[in-house]
Amino acid sequence: MLTRDIAIITVVVIAALALLVFLIRRNQKDRKELLPPKSTEEEKGDQRRRHSRL
Repeated sequence: MLTRDIAIITVVVIAALALLVFLIRRNQKDRKELLPPKSTEEEKGDQRRRHSRL
């Protein structure tokens, strides 16, 4: 009985971790598709603003 319970718990934990990894990757992929890429000029301006605050 105890061995079967441990096996079930192990399978559930592995499935939960796999689902978590899948959702994180899908979220990152969706975010990249939704957000327009920054131009290099915008990035340079952002860097200047960050440095001027320090």
